[in-house]
Amino acid sequence: MNHVFFPSLGTRADGGWLVEVHAWCFGMHPPKIVVPVVRKLLGFKRTVRLTVAQRDIFAERARWMFVDNKRHRMISVSMGGEVHVLGKTNANGHLRAQFTLKLLPRDAAPSPVTAAVFTEADGTPGISESLEIHFLEDKGLSVISDIDDTIRVSNVGDRAALLRGTFVEPFRAVPGMADVYRRWAASSSAQFHYVSATPWQLYVPLAEFIEANSFPRGTFHLKDFRWRDRTFFSLLAAPDRYKLETIEPLLKRLPHRRFVLVGDSGQQDPEAFGELARRYPRQVRRIFIRNLMDSEQTLRYRAAFGGVNSELWSIFRDPATLPRALLANASPLH
Repeated sequence: MNHVFFPSLGTRADGGWLVEVHAWCFGMHPPKIVVPVVRKLLGFKRTVRLTVAQRDIFAERARWMFVDNKRHRMISVSMGGEVHVLGKTNANGHLRAQFTLKLLPRDAAPSPVTAAVFTEADGTPGISESLEIHFLEDKGLSVISDIDDTIRVSNVGDRAALLRGTFVEPFRAVPGMADVYRRWAASSSAQFHYVSATPWQLYVPLAEFIEANSFPRGTFHLKDFRWRDRTFFSLLAAPDRYKLETIEPLLKRLPHRRFVLVGDSGQQDPEAFGELARRYPRQVRRIFIRNLMDSEQTLRYRAAFGGVNSELWSIFRDPATLPRALLANASPLH
């Protein structure tokens, strides 16, 4: 059995830390079983020629999309002798739960928590893994970043290009974005949260992409997906309110932090970010939108950001034009 512990978020609570855990238990099928099935579901014609490297990428990513989810697997987290029993995985192999960590002094730098998977009713331990927790203080700066066409070249508006970029091509970074994010992390102690309508099944290749391109580590906020519920393309054609409903809980959970929202014009980022800025004017301090269109879309942006201070939002094409640093209140330093 395989398992993934997604990066977790820890926030101050009752003298300790409230930690959200998201785990996934599954079994991997051999490529020869899943590749033909996924190829058919995605509409890849057998006449489409792929290089050896592309076939290898497709086989690996296809396997992630069609794993054998393991339900009723007990998940526990242990640290410093304390064991927190979180519960059992659901039908999709996922478990989301919280526990309170009270072992760390207030000013101590938190260490990774060791997470152990218990697969039997009697508590027989499985393989232990390191659980990456991002501890956020009550006050500070958080950057909420879209992934597709904001930091990764995805071509969401082009079905064929999206399909190839997701399943047969190496993930490519938008040039310059990693440099900007690293500067923000270094100069402003910014914490990062990556949001996408990409399914959780592709978390591992996405996390490898973040690591390989030296983007700052952060929490991930992806989409639940099962083949039986919908088609692949209806998933990536994200509902208009998906990002709004995904980001808003972060703002509510961290009411004293300041947020910078970074997205692109390919889908509904301007509209969603504008709505969030109107609802949370004290928290949303800057909005940056990467314009993917040939035109400037002036009327669209004015409508999307109606009622939002014009100094808080800006449109860019070249990441080099973004501020080199952000203050704690998210005002730019040029």
